[in-house]
Amino acid sequence: MDILFAENSDKKTVQLKPETLKDLGLNEIIENITEGEKEMLIVKDVITKIPSDIRDIRFRQEIMRDFLSNENLAAEFNEALWQIRTLKDYSTSRLLLTQNDNSLYVLLEYLRELSVYVNVLEKTKKCLDNNNLNSEGLKKLREQVDKVIGDKEFEEIKEDINKMLDNLTSVQGAIVGVNFTPELDVEQVSVVEFVPYKVRSKYKFAEIAASLSLILNSPTASNQNAKFGMDPRVRVPDPLLVTMTPQIEKHLKRHFTRIKSAMSKYVTFDGSLMTDLFEGLTFYLCMARFAQRLKKEGLQICLPDLPQNDDSSSRDFSIKDLYNIRLFFAGEKNIIKNDLSFSPGENLYILTGPNRGGKTIIEQAVGIISVMASSGAFVTASNCSGRPFTNILTHFPIDENLTINYGRLGEEAVRIKEIVKEADDKTLILFNETYSTTSAVDGLYLSKDLLRILKETGSAVIFNTHIHEVARSIEEMNSWPGESSFVSLVMEIQNNVNTFKVKRSDPDSKSYAKNIAEKYGITYEQMKKEKSADEN
Repeated sequence: MDILFAENSDKKTVQLKPETLKDLGLNEIIENITEGEKEMLIVKDVITKIPSDIRDIRFRQEIMRDFLSNENLAAEFNEALWQIRTLKDYSTSRLLLTQNDNSLYVLLEYLRELSVYVNVLEKTKKCLDNNNLNSEGLKKLREQVDKVIGDKEFEEIKEDINKMLDNLTSVQGAIVGVNFTPELDVEQVSVVEFVPYKVRSKYKFAEIAASLSLILNSPTASNQNAKFGMDPRVRVPDPLLVTMTPQIEKHLKRHFTRIKSAMSKYVTFDGSLMTDLFEGLTFYLCMARFAQRLKKEGLQICLPDLPQNDDSSSRDFSIKDLYNIRLFFAGEKNIIKNDLSFSPGENLYILTGPNRGGKTIIEQAVGIISVMASSGAFVTASNCSGRPFTNILTHFPIDENLTINYGRLGEEAVRIKEIVKEADDKTLILFNETYSTTSAVDGLYLSKDLLRILKETGSAVIFNTHIHEVARSIEEMNSWPGESSFVSLVMEIQNNVNTFKVKRSDPDSKSYAKNIAEKYGITYEQMKKEKSADEN
C-alpha cells in the first residue's frame, strides 16, 4: 500500500529543478531535519516531487494531521519503521528460495524474513488500534492489516515459525570425527553428531585457540564468515575448516529439510503491504519529529487549509505570519514574520528595498512554504489557505565561474527562456536581482519584456530588483494584457533601521541610499565631521 498517493491516483508529479533546491536552500533544510543519509534521500525525493493532483496533497495532509496531533502514534510507528526497513532488507531471500537455492544461508534468511513479517504486522496493528485515526490513508491501512492478521494462513505462519525457531535453538554444537594422514593432514571429515549443548575441549590449548579465533580465520572460512555476516578478517589458513565446512553444511541441510518444507508453503506471501509503507512513513515521521522541534522552540506551524473541491482553476494562495525556517537553523532568535497572498487578480509583485533588508529572506520563505504545502506537509506560518502551486521556479544569482560559456547576461537569458517555457498559471516564479549586471536602461527594458509575457501566462511572480524604475512602471505594466495586476512591495525602514517587514508602497531609492550611507558613515555630514576630528 502506498501512503503517499490517494487510491486510484495516477501518481503524476512535477520534479523541482536543481536550481530551485539550491536557491531556496532546500538541501540544507532537508539535511537539518533528517537523520542519516537514507532518510535524507527519501525525504528529499518526496518533497521535491510535487503531486499534480490536489487529491494526493489532501490525502497526505490528512495523514500528516494524524501524526502531528498524536505524538504517541508517531513514537510507536517510529519503532515499527525499523522492522519494516529490516523486512525490505530481507526481500531477496524469497526470490532465492524460489530459484532453488538450497543453501543454509538462504533458508535462515527466509525464516528471518517471515519472522520479521509477522512481528511488523502485529506491531503495526498495535500502532493503529491504540490511536485515534481520522485520515483515510491510515484507516485503509488498518483495514488491510486486520484482514491479513485475521486470515488463517497468518496463524499458520506464526505457529510454523515458532516450531522452526525451537528446532534451530535446540542445536548448539557438533561432535566431529576427523581422520588424519601420517603427516597429520586431514584425510576425511565426518559429522558424527549434533547436540543441544555447546561442545568444550578437555585440552586448554584448544579452548585458547578457539577464543582467539585462530581456527576460524582461514581464507575459505573468511568467505564463509562474510557470507554469514561474521568477521571477514583473515589470520591463519586452516585446511581443517576448509574440509569441514561442506560436510557441516550438508548435514545441516538434511537437518533443516522439514524447515524448508514448511517455509515453501509461504513463498507466495506478499510482504509488499508493509514494505511499500517505508518511504511514506519515513517522510511523515521525519516531518512529525521536525514539527515537535519547532513547537518546542515556540515557533508557529500549521497545515494549509486546502480547497475542498478538485477545481483545477483555483489559484488563490495566502500565507499569514510566514517566516524563513533557515533563520531558525542559523540560530536567529528574533524571527520577523510577514503576510503575503496570491490571487488571479493580484499575483505579480515587484519587490524593492535596501541591501540586507530581507528581500531574499522573504522570497525564500514564500518558496519554501509553497514546496512544503505542495508536498502535503505543514508550513512555517500561523495560517495558510488555498491551492498550492504545482511548480516552483527560481532565478537567483549564480557563481560567476558558471557563466564562462555565455557571460552573465547570456546565462540569464538561457535560464529565463527555460523558465518562461515551463511557466503556467499554477506556477510560482521567484526572481532575485535578475538583470542586475546590465545597465539600468537595459535592465529595465529586459525586465519589462519578461514580466509582460508572465502577465499573459498568469504565473504568480515575486520580482526582487534594484532597478526601481520597474516598480515605477507599474501603471504602464498593468495596462498590458493579462488578468492579474502588478503590486509594488518594499522592505520597510523606520528611523533609518531595517524592520524586515514587507509593505505595499512605491519604491524610495533615496531613503535606501540614505540608510546605507548612514550605516557605513558616508553621508556628507558624517564624513565632514570625521575629517574635522582628524584635522584637530
